Amino acid sequence: MLRFMRKYTVSIIVVLVLTISLTLWNQSRGFDDTVMASIPKYKDVDMKSILADDDIQSKLEPSYFDYYKAHNDEGVKDTEGFKLSVRSTDYSAVSKTGTRIESGLEGQAGSTLALIDEDSWADYTIEVPQDGYYQMGMSYYTLPGKRSSIVRSVQIDGEYPFFQAKKIEFGRMWRESGKTWFDNQGNEFNPSRKEVNGWQYRDFRDSEGKVGEPFRFFMTKGKHTVRINVIREPAAIGELSVFSPVHLPSYAEVEKEYKEKGYTEAADKVIKIQAETAALRSDPTLKRVEDREPITEPFNKDASALNAFGGPGWRNGGQWAQWEFEVPESGLYRIGMRFGQWFLNGIPVQRTVMIDGKIPFKEMNEVLFPYKPEWQIKKLGDDKPYLFYLEKGKHTLRMEVQIGSLGPILESITDAAHKISLLSREILQITGTNPDPNADWKLEKNITNLVPRLHVLAQDLDGAIHKLYDLGVPKGSSEVSSLYEGRDKILSMAADTTTIPARMTSLTDLQSALGIWVNGLSKQSLVLDYLIIQSSEQSWPPAHAPWYVRAGTSLYDLAHSFTKNYSGVGNVYADEEVLDVWVARGRDWVDIIKQMIDEDFTPETGIKVNVNVVPAGQMQTLLLANTAGLAPDAALGVEGEVPIDFAVRNALVNLKNFPDYQEVADRFRPGALIPYKYNGGDYALPENQNFYMLFYRKDIMEQLGITEDKIPQTWQDVMDLIPLLQQNGMDFYYPHAPNNPNMAINEFAPFLFQQGGSFYKGNGKLSDLDSPESMEAMKMWTGLFTNYKIQKQADFYNRFRSGEMPIGVADYSTYILLSTAAPELTGWWGMQPMPGIKQSDGQINRSTGGLAQTGIIFKSSKKQDQAWKFLKWWTSADSQERFGSELESLLGVEARWNTANIEALKRLPWNKSDLDAIMKQWEWFQEREVVLGGYYTTRYIANMWNEIVLNGKIPREAVESGVKEIDKELRKKREEFGLDEKTTANNQEGKKEVASDE
Repeated sequence: MLRFMRKYTVSIIVVLVLTISLTLWNQSRGFDDTVMASIPKYKDVDMKSILADDDIQSKLEPSYFDYYKAHNDEGVKDTEGFKLSVRSTDYSAVSKTGTRIESGLEGQAGSTLALIDEDSWADYTIEVPQDGYYQMGMSYYTLPGKRSSIVRSVQIDGEYPFFQAKKIEFGRMWRESGKTWFDNQGNEFNPSRKEVNGWQYRDFRDSEGKVGEPFRFFMTKGKHTVRINVIREPAAIGELSVFSPVHLPSYAEVEKEYKEKGYTEAADKVIKIQAETAALRSDPTLKRVEDREPITEPFNKDASALNAFGGPGWRNGGQWAQWEFEVPESGLYRIGMRFGQWFLNGIPVQRTVMIDGKIPFKEMNEVLFPYKPEWQIKKLGDDKPYLFYLEKGKHTLRMEVQIGSLGPILESITDAAHKISLLSREILQITGTNPDPNADWKLEKNITNLVPRLHVLAQDLDGAIHKLYDLGVPKGSSEVSSLYEGRDKILSMAADTTTIPARMTSLTDLQSALGIWVNGLSKQSLVLDYLIIQSSEQSWPPAHAPWYVRAGTSLYDLAHSFTKNYSGVGNVYADEEVLDVWVARGRDWVDIIKQMIDEDFTPETGIKVNVNVVPAGQMQTLLLANTAGLAPDAALGVEGEVPIDFAVRNALVNLKNFPDYQEVADRFRPGALIPYKYNGGDYALPENQNFYMLFYRKDIMEQLGITEDKIPQTWQDVMDLIPLLQQNGMDFYYPHAPNNPNMAINEFAPFLFQQGGSFYKGNGKLSDLDSPESMEAMKMWTGLFTNYKIQKQADFYNRFRSGEMPIGVADYSTYILLSTAAPELTGWWGMQPMPGIKQSDGQINRSTGGLAQTGIIFKSSKKQDQAWKFLKWWTSADSQERFGSELESLLGVEARWNTANIEALKRLPWNKSDLDAIMKQWEWFQEREVVLGGYYTTRYIANMWNEIVLNGKIPREAVESGVKEIDKELRKKREEFGLDEKTTANNQEGKKEVASDE
């Protein structure tokens, strides 16, 4: 033993040191829960920001939580025993347009009022008997629209009581249009969803599900006017109901009632409902999903089986699914379900459970489904399962997404982010936007109660952490680490306030991180395998398969993967007369395309199509396939800069050769086709387009004295506005992506086009960036950052929400975010065409592009005519409209298809005002020319920005230096592909003549 220890002494010491170090590191990498013990509790200290009175948030409606707390603090109580129903036709006033009277809707007696157009409204006069809280709801009937949910706002006596009242959703009802279908590989696919019409009732609730109960509205005794206003989609109103708040009984009270009524437990009964067979759902995005766990029912080891329901798509507040079942005998039953909840690390998700349209008792209002990275069995009631009395016959069970338990926590973090925003603006008023980090700014002297305010912020975050623990979140959850990091960062600033000016970026990043955290936890995904209604003596089924069964399935899938065709989608044909199409998009997107082909294109034309998936963004796959002689007949989802690379290699079909090309090209804006032109030919059709718009906060602009008719229309207007914004601690936003130089060319293009400049001259032979127009455009673009000092990088979405950047230019993705994830701004933001440059004729040139994805036909194809028929069908208005609708039905409004087809865009579910603004901007749609060697233009425009903005170089010097390198690469590429052979030959002949003369 001693000999062994002497021989390996060094090794043993190294192992011990590493073990001790690893142990100490593991213990130190966590967060200290005792750190708050030394932070004082503050009383009678003014925590108010000096900007609070001028802060625009104080001018907006309060959140429901603040509204409810304020009235509770004043002693307001629930009223009792009151109920009033008002027929929709008994209105006291109605808008002059946008409404109509409907009769005979699904057996409804008499007439009803239908609110059709956006901004139409109806007023109802009600009288309540006493001061206190009241709840409201309405029965409604959805009318044909654009497939979106119904959205209404509610005002009482001309005011919104809280911002959530500006966006109350009333869902449509959807069912599967038929049975699932299978391709010839045995894979199962979802049927389309079809709307079910019928009268529904819904209380006025939070559209995000963050408030656990229907809204309580405070009203004084007497008459009041309730206005229902249309925000989106048409619907008829049956009755408006106003009533005293409903108090759900507890399970203990219901159980006592069971005993009093003599209810007995059922025996020997098991009812299993496969979750994927949901009879109704509130959203067409709710669908069947596949799960490969071997005991998920039903399971197909050789192909894809849609054997579960929900998943990532079943996540937003208010989304519900409903199942039907039949009970063989009356009695008390227990209810449970097999579920998967591996979406939020450590955070439980919630559902409201309703039976026959009612919540049976209070505990079913917020049912928690805990996190675990594997399948679980949920017994309603957990260790002591609840009993539910069910009469013999048919019943329904509905589960609705609810975030109520997390709602107050999310609200507190949102408030903390706003306090950080105010504090940041106070600091910037002292230090400026580019403070000297070595200067002593005496922040504690200049900002009242700075350290106490930082301490209270840290306490707010720490309080949220412990509330999450109370919900059952385990310590160490990654979802909590963001709050810990924020807390510790704020505490370190409080400990040494002299470091704050140098850490302003860190403070801004924290604010953005908290906003992202709130948005992430608002998504409450859940997947279900089946539901069980059974008698008490029945045992619960296993939650998951034994490890060795799962291991066996994994090994089988691994072996099967060597022979399975993963790239093929839907029906795969082996005969030679099939059209081969590759699509560079996600699997869900491609599934829809293939289904449309099989249902529409093939029956109409008789052309069979094989569709294969190419990973999005991997365009080199197409290039390699073409080089190897394995190119498809056609491809979709091709990046906008790629077609010219193929065209110069003579690899694509010139679409102008088809006699009806111009008719097809007229579907798009003329400027959208510019990037696909080469040597007199057109080599691609655009599928979709990005677009840049001007977004602005109506409330903040009004506070600054800028009404909607004075929103900046030109860049000069913007430059006049920026000083006013900065004097008020705000800023203008123009996009710049420092970590993605390829975006710089798109950021510069609007200024170039609006100045009348272009990227190239001589048919793409030389750069034109040194022209007077281009130089002026470069000065204007970079001048925003050098002369006007707007921020070089910012999270515009969160800064827009907080009010720090109340106006700016952003793309389509920002529109989606503001439409879906900023409920507090409903009605308070607008969108207009981006600013431009006024021309001599008085017109404002707003030219900008939005290069996106295209469809192409390969020249090697022997089925070019069939491929052209396919491309015509795919880019038609009908196909684009259906694809956009199906995509939004599957993935939600976040996936709204920004089609390049002008007519199809008008048919998709845009708000009218937003669509008008987009169409106005599209009148100026202009794309840049794509040429050989153009990647050098992209690279050097980014370099020019860096040299001018970051290094202080004179714009002309930076541009001329870049143009030399661009011209050199353009010339090199043209020579490489033989495009300048004639010029080269002439030059050589001239040299020979000169030599002979000599």
